[in-house]
Amino acid sequence: MIRPLRQRHRVIFCALALVLPLAFAAGVAARKPVPVMAALPSAVGGERPQFDSTIWERDDLWTQPPMRARLLAGKTNRLAVELIAARDIARADVIVYWVPGDPKLNDALPDNAVFLGAFTRNGPLPLPAEAAQQAGSLILYSLADHEIVARSKPLTF
Repeated sequence: MIRPLRQRHRVIFCALALVLPLAFAAGVAARKPVPVMAALPSAVGGERPQFDSTIWERDDLWTQPPMRARLLAGKTNRLAVELIAARDIARADVIVYWVPGDPKLNDALPDNAVFLGAFTRNGPLPLPAEAAQQAGSLILYSLADHEIVARSKPLTF
């Protein structure tokens, strides 16, 4: 009784050992290629405003990590900030927020934080209109770790 079952299992496992790798290879070969775009379409990405004049450039706003902040102005009197890190920040998905006033920060962002954009080297981050009228701070926040990475000293634009 046991011998016929063992023989049947041996035949089934040998057949699976031949069929499964072939099925896996066929599935991988039949996959559609991943679509790649060089840039976002203008309808999605939108036109980035041009900021051509530098108002100030400071190295003393951030203690850790050391970085340079540049305040830029455009032709439409919009302001933008450009952050240039001296070395790479070893955190995942770092994004930049502007917080009006000087709130006490725990490990979470305040409710009135304004999203500026991702912390990349792609150019300046436009500031909201209220940033020109009141003091505030810039905050680097790691979206992957859900924690505040750094906070700038309070500044007025």
